[in-house]
Amino acid sequence: MTRPKLKAQWFNGNDYTPFTTLFSLHKIDDSTYESAHPAFGPGNSTRAFGGHVYAQSALAASKSVPEGFVLHSITGHFLQLGFTNVPFTYTISPIRDGAGYVQRRVDVSQKRTKGLMFTAVCSFKRPEKSQATRTLDGRLEERYALLKGRGPESWAEAPSIDSPFWWEAAKEFGEDKFPGLDMRKVDMDAYNKDRMTLERRQLMFYRVLGDMPDAKEGPNLHAIAHLYASDRNGLFPIANFLGKGDEYSAIASLSFTVVLHAEAEELGLIDADGKAKWFCVELAIDHIGHGRGLMVERLWDVQSGKPVASTMQDGLLRLKPGIKQGLVGENTIFADNDKRLAKSEKL
Repeated sequence: MTRPKLKAQWFNGNDYTPFTTLFSLHKIDDSTYESAHPAFGPGNSTRAFGGHVYAQSALAASKSVPEGFVLHSITGHFLQLGFTNVPFTYTISPIRDGAGYVQRRVDVSQKRTKGLMFTAVCSFKRPEKSQATRTLDGRLEERYALLKGRGPESWAEAPSIDSPFWWEAAKEFGEDKFPGLDMRKVDMDAYNKDRMTLERRQLMFYRVLGDMPDAKEGPNLHAIAHLYASDRNGLFPIANFLGKGDEYSAIASLSFTVVLHAEAEELGLIDADGKAKWFCVELAIDHIGHGRGLMVERLWDVQSGKPVASTMQDGLLRLKPGIKQGLVGENTIFADNDKRLAKSEKL
């Protein structure tokens, strides 16, 4: 198949795009795929949301495994900044093909950058019956009283950038449209107020946008939606939990591991009535020090209370007193061609 031409209108994917459209792939050959739709750009920039390449790399890898194998874990390393206006190229290499488990390596590049910008190892398994099952309790309302009497859709959409400077800016500019998923951030101020940093929590609900194939027919497409949701906040909660929301000189993901606990049907995003199911990301910080922070998450099926996945993300965090993020200036996290910069300079 010939390599597709880049669409002239690509800037970023900031719209309420259906999940299947957002993660569509062009097949170049049996081991190479390219993204067919631009990724989300936080702050309406061309700096790609890392969760997109993370999730899509697993989807590309799934194209090379035998039928019936479903993603159960992925570890990825973020090496360079990604961009929304250039397709991602996914190159898949086989590691091992076993009877019950298979592994694939995925290397991701873009024409705009030199070398790899992301690499991951994905592991897939055949379904099997569960024995001696033990799981944690996912009845969130019993742990978080502020959820009682409120449905997921009653909370505000998750912010494009989860930092105080952006919360204020969004009051004037409006929030960016997030593609693929409807994600709602729970206001945890009352819960976190009197708690220490490592005792604080953040909750976010999510459900898929648009139609999806049956989970039995396309289990890996359903699986990667949970990967995509798990990175929605990035590492900003680390600074927020410290009470240093804008006071960082650098913040970036280094490595990210997701382990899926559920089998194919339990990963499904659509219920028996054809409606999108709600899930929840429960986020905590386990360690901060030496220029890094460790963020951990548990993902839950809201209706059943069953666990879907656990995650661990190691990130770079550098705090410098007196340095604050903003819409303009040398510390802005936006790209130079951000359409909002010109407007913000007039404030």
